[in-house]
Amino acid sequence: MSSEEPKGRRALEGVRVIDLTWLQVGPQATRLLATFGAQVIRVEWRERKAIDFIRYTPPFAPDHANADGGRSQGIARGHANGSFNRAGYFNNTNPGKYGITLNLNHPKGRDLLRVLVRDANVICENFSPGQMDKWGLGYEELRKLNPRIIYIQTTGVGKAGTYKDYVSYGPTAQAFSGLTFLSGLPEPRPPAGWGYSYLDHSPGYFGAIMLMAAIRRQRLSGAGCYIDMSQSETGLMLSGTSIIEHQITGKPTERYGNRMPFLDWAPHGAYRCSGEDAWIAISIQSDAQWRALIEEMGSPDWALDARFATAASRKQHEDDLDAKLNACTAARERYDLMNRLQARGIAAGVVQKAPDRFDNDPQLKARGYYVDLPHSEIGTWPVEGFPAKLSRSPANVGGATGRAAPKLGEDNDFVFGKIAGLSIAEMAALADEGVI
Repeated sequence: MSSEEPKGRRALEGVRVIDLTWLQVGPQATRLLATFGAQVIRVEWRERKAIDFIRYTPPFAPDHANADGGRSQGIARGHANGSFNRAGYFNNTNPGKYGITLNLNHPKGRDLLRVLVRDANVICENFSPGQMDKWGLGYEELRKLNPRIIYIQTTGVGKAGTYKDYVSYGPTAQAFSGLTFLSGLPEPRPPAGWGYSYLDHSPGYFGAIMLMAAIRRQRLSGAGCYIDMSQSETGLMLSGTSIIEHQITGKPTERYGNRMPFLDWAPHGAYRCSGEDAWIAISIQSDAQWRALIEEMGSPDWALDARFATAASRKQHEDDLDAKLNACTAARERYDLMNRLQARGIAAGVVQKAPDRFDNDPQLKARGYYVDLPHSEIGTWPVEGFPAKLSRSPANVGGATGRAAPKLGEDNDFVFGKIAGLSIAEMAALADEGVI
């Protein structure tokens, strides 16, 4: 593990973000803004149905880290005690943010949000379409309070268009985008989807890019804007050549699994190695690489078959080729084989699983990818860092708070007192009324 230390002024220092987002797609974007210095104020409410449900989605951190990092006991205890502050997924998604509780179903709660918006640069939300308008907090209303405000609304299929009122989650948007159909082995097997809700994750990066561009424009001209962010359209940008292929040829999209459909790259796929559920991905792109591969495999007799002499012929007989190569790799240790093939200039990589990435991967350790951050309840805990190194505007996932995700309502006194200007008595009265 490593701790990231800021080495200079970060790009978004002085930017205030009101974060009404939940789950992953919105919080991922604001996480990136916090990483580059923005003051992100995360708004939630205390009723269970209004709490971001990844706060009570396992795994949960234990009371105290034990010898195995707390992994063996944390899930059961976290769920049993109902703690909303110990969820690992929430902690990994929301480091560096301030956390407040504010009841937007209460008129005084909405008034207090308007107070916060007056001096904010950005407001982010991913509620169901139309919810903010029902509260009188849509972009047209908030820009009257703050003409400079940047308002980003993220929905499954976008706020404009035929489906503008449709509700959606990441897997729904993924299906709309075509990614679900493209994922999986070739037909007649059914679409497999993706193992994780990537359209709750990937659009966060696109959202952060758009917000940074809007913030730059705001700094230069003082202008605000409204950003209509569609998860499913982000998915279209991740769908490769399928739509272009249909535009040009009129042919329907097909699933290709691990194989290269357009070039004679063979072998090209994932191959079994020694050990339980152990695999390596290998991509051969030329005859020279093929010769290097079979040399590393010990030049087996089958590799001299004329069917495998050229790329085009190997592609034509790919099923048999894959079966024979699998028989060779199955006796090899995956990391040793990867290193040997890479030394020969062959694109090969171990198919890593979570223990590989967290416990064993020397590359991630060398880059300091996992960052230890303090959490007010669970102590110091690792979260994912930022996937790039910058020299002049360093990334620091601890953000303005210097810590991991906030406990529920942890920063009420700071935000409502120091930023909104409420007195202790006013805050107590609002708490009694169920506003904060």
